Amino acid sequence: MNFNINHNNQHYMFRLASDSDVPQIRTLLNESYKELADMGLNYTASYQDEEETRKRMAKGRTFVLLSGKEIVGTILYYPRNEITGKNSAYLEQFAISPKLKRSGLGSIIMDFCEQLANDEKYEAIQLNTARPATHLVEWYKRRGYKIVAETHIEGKVYDSYIFEKTLRAAFSKKK
Repeated sequence: MNFNINHNNQHYMFRLASDSDVPQIRTLLNESYKELADMGLNYTASYQDEEETRKRMAKGRTFVLLSGKEIVGTILYYPRNEITGKNSAYLEQFAISPKLKRSGLGSIIMDFCEQLANDEKYEAIQLNTARPATHLVEWYKRRGYKIVAETHIEGKVYDSYIFEKTLRAAFSKKK
């Protein structure tokens, strides 16, 4: 499952991660989430080690976006639902290299996951983010995600919103 992407005159490849990718994924997550850690938000991705990275990856499928041999983006995708009871895919561990943030690559990864969830006949896609990370909250809202709940994850210094986006597969199922 490899996909080639050309974006802003740059070639990228999107594929499933392997265990040999763990060191790069961990480094990317730590670096990408540093901005949030600097805001005082203790996202696990800002400090997790390779063992925790493997443990979290084992929940589902981790995808990586490569520029050459360098992993510049990643996301974890798996079946899970919080709150609404819909057949949902869940996203975690979403990161883009700090030097490429706001370049559109995050949207490409999200578009891929939303299309995959739709193709796999999920009714919705969910994720969570810290309430104080207002730039992320607003970005997910612009993408059509709705806040369906508020939660507190044990050990975190912040409350989180749980977001959900209903997919086209949900509409076609009802016809």
